[in-house]
Amino acid sequence: MKPLVLKYKIKNNIRLDMSWLSNINTSNISLIKNKNILLGNKRYKVSELFTVSGEDPNNIKLINTNNNLDNIGSCLESKKLTIEGNIGRGLARNMINGTIILNGNADDVACSGMKGGSVFIYGSVGNRFCSLPTGINEGFSDGFVYVQKNVGSDSIIRMRRGNIVIGGNIGVNSCRELIAGTVTVLGKIGNAFCRNPRRGTLIIKDRSICKDFIKSNSTDLTFFNFYQMKINNIIDSNVIKNKKPIRYFGTKAEKKMVELFVL
Repeated sequence: MKPLVLKYKIKNNIRLDMSWLSNINTSNISLIKNKNILLGNKRYKVSELFTVSGEDPNNIKLINTNNNLDNIGSCLESKKLTIEGNIGRGLARNMINGTIILNGNADDVACSGMKGGSVFIYGSVGNRFCSLPTGINEGFSDGFVYVQKNVGSDSIIRMRRGNIVIGGNIGVNSCRELIAGTVTVLGKIGNAFCRNPRRGTLIIKDRSICKDFIKSNSTDLTFFNFYQMKINNIIDSNVIKNKKPIRYFGTKAEKKMVELFVL
C-alpha cells in the first residue's frame, strides 16, 4: 500500500493538537477525510485542514508542517511516521513503539515520557527534551532517540533506560537524576550537567565535566566498542568515532556508579 500522506494547508497562528494522528487505524480515505478535529474552538474535518492521499495507516507522511502542530506521534504504537518540516511541542510524547523520522526542528517537551520505539530528529529540539511527564516520576523509560543538532535546557530528567544520542550541544541543567541508560553528547555541555545520578553511561567530547568524575584504571572498552558499532549501525553513520576513549567510573561527590567515556 502507498503511504498515507497528509499535507497541512492552513497558515495561521492557532495551535493544533495532532495526537489524533496516532490513532488512525483505517485505510478508508473517506473516513480519514471526514474525521472531526479541533482547531482553536472550532471543529473541522481533516480534509478542511489537510490534503489527504494514500492509504497505509501504518506508514504516515506528514508534510508542509509548522511550529503550531503539537503532540505529533503522541502515544504512537507500531507505526512509521515521517515528518517534513518544523513542528511544535510534544513530539513522541509517551510514545510506546514504532518509528518517527523528523526532517526539521521540534519545539519543547519532545520525547517526554517515551516508553519505546525509535525517533530520528534531523534538526534541533527545544527545552525539556526527554523530560518528566506531568504526574510521572520517571522521564525517558526506554527506546532510542537521535538528535542530529542541538538540545535545549532542562532535558533528559530521571532517564530510566534506553539510548539517547545528541550530535550537537545540550543546554543547562540537563541529564539530572540519571537512573540508568546511555546518553551520548557530541557537542558542548551546559552547566549543571548530570547532577545527582544513580548509575548509567555517558559518552561525551566536552571535557569540562571530567573534574566531577573518577578516572578509571581499567582499560576495558568492551561495552564502548559494542555500543559504538551498534549506534553507528542504527543511525547509518559514523557519528561516534574513537577507538581509545578515556574511561571514568564513579562521581567524586556522591560515589555513584556512573560510567563516563571521553572521546
